[in-house]
Amino acid sequence: MNAALQDFRLIWRAAAAQREAQAVRTLGLALGAVGLCAAVFIVGGVVHGGLQALEGLRLFAGFVTLALALVWTFLFVPGSIRMNSPINAWLLPRQRRRLLQMTTAYWLLATVGMAFGLGLWIALPAVALSVLGLALLSAGNKHVVFLLVVGGNWPWLAHVVLPPAWVDAATGPVAALVLGILVVPIAVWALRWLYPAGGDAFFERRGDQMKRVARFDQCGEDKQPVPEGPTAVGNLPFYFVALRCDLKRANPAAMLMHALGPAAHWSAWVGGLVTLLFMGGIARLLLKWSHETGAQALVDLMTNVGPSLLALTIAFSTAQYSQQIRRTQGEQALLRLTPLAGDAALLNRRLAGRVLRQGLGCWAALTVAMVAVLLLIDAGPDALLRQLGLCSLAGQVAMMGLLGDYASGAGGWNLMLGLRAGALAVMQALAAVGLAWITGTTAWPWLIEISLAVCLVQLRLDWRRMLAAPPAFPAGRLG
Repeated sequence: MNAALQDFRLIWRAAAAQREAQAVRTLGLALGAVGLCAAVFIVGGVVHGGLQALEGLRLFAGFVTLALALVWTFLFVPGSIRMNSPINAWLLPRQRRRLLQMTTAYWLLATVGMAFGLGLWIALPAVALSVLGLALLSAGNKHVVFLLVVGGNWPWLAHVVLPPAWVDAATGPVAALVLGILVVPIAVWALRWLYPAGGDAFFERRGDQMKRVARFDQCGEDKQPVPEGPTAVGNLPFYFVALRCDLKRANPAAMLMHALGPAAHWSAWVGGLVTLLFMGGIARLLLKWSHETGAQALVDLMTNVGPSLLALTIAFSTAQYSQQIRRTQGEQALLRLTPLAGDAALLNRRLAGRVLRQGLGCWAALTVAMVAVLLLIDAGPDALLRQLGLCSLAGQVAMMGLLGDYASGAGGWNLMLGLRAGALAVMQALAAVGLAWITGTTAWPWLIEISLAVCLVQLRLDWRRMLAAPPAFPAGRLG
């Protein structure tokens, strides 16, 4: 047992903790801060009587399991795929067996935890397959995307594409039983696909697989993410139109943003916003066409769990700016050599204004889209207020990573800023719960007011700090 634990620790360090040390720390801090805020509100809800203790425990367990899934999917799986190379199979004969054991244990834990968090044990087979699908996606399987999209939306799609007489059989206990029987052989195949023992087929697909893994975790040689997939391809036409317009106008502020690439442009969010509204429209049609208790239970689940998950999108919405600023020093240097960069004395003011406008615009657009989805599914005032409160806190956290001294490498997200953001978010949550307890009201309006006030103060200070710093481009040259 001790030898196995030692092997597991060494594999984790090699696959994630050492290879992406900064990403592990940053993601861990962000998820820890959000988890502490969630715990504060859950405890507050239980104390005030608006939330049952078992329901609070279920929500927190679901959040912890989701955090585990994010860390495993985005950090461990891509690194472990690289470790399962032919030469390592000769040098470390126990490695593949340990990888299979670790992934199996993670799959079982994540499946049970998410199903418990959802409170729908009938969804256990679907959750198990979704966890496997995410792992396969991060490992470079290009065919699993379609299955994830269809499987995740099957409760809605079944009402749309199937005759009414078949809907109950396709979404009820019978379908869950059949899917549960198929889970084990599918899991065996998926694990063998993730970590094959070798052979000609493995050698034939490994080269192409490594390219897709590099694109997924953005760890290619040039550290530049490559737009890929339906969403990215759908966003690129909007980016090209904006690029052509900005080139015609020769606006220095706009060209500064184009130096960071499509991932840091406002058009990167077009596909996500459209998808979010589309799913809200599908849910609305489902409610209109179907009066079954299962459909209403699904909508209730969306209104209870959805706000927290959607707010995470806002919290991480500014991460790509600091990432792209650090990855595109070459493009920034080339832009500085052209007249399109404008006056160097105005570079920070223009960059700060454009980044701040995009960040605030994205925050507002995502919040409006999330509230619109809740309105489409006839969510109550409590759900709307909860969504606005979480979006306000998440936006305040996101704005902390926008402005700073990029020339010295101190701008953007880093370990210390993550610690500050987490501590500040927890303090705001505690203050909102405390004021709600004193006044006898709910905490969400207080959270909205506190987070917006804190955001205004911090943006003012960060704006002054960035304008007083040396020109941001090329980033990190003074570090």
